[in-house]
Amino acid sequence: MKLLVVEDEKDLADAIARGLTRQTYSVDISYDGAKALELAEINTYDLIILDLNLPEIDGLEVCQRIRAKDPKIGNTDVDCQGRTGRPGPRVGYWGG
Repeated sequence: MKLLVVEDEKDLADAIARGLTRQTYSVDISYDGAKALELAEINTYDLIILDLNLPEIDGLEVCQRIRAKDPKIGNTDVDCQGRTGRPGPRVGYWGG
């Protein structure tokens, strides 16, 4: 399986990627929304793990642009996670 991890906190992104690589997944990393869009344009991913709060382009916008550009991306699961900026639970979206 080929995965894309999109997370602007580099230590966290690298830790997630290391853990997934140890489980034999092929993992690409993007630290911002613009690079995530670039990678999604040239690669096919089985899963995209996407932070909501990203520099340049936020995670929901990245998700919308990827899905709008390529209808077959509907076969890719996208897991979005992030904080809303206020105390309380994390907000999440998962769809395929």
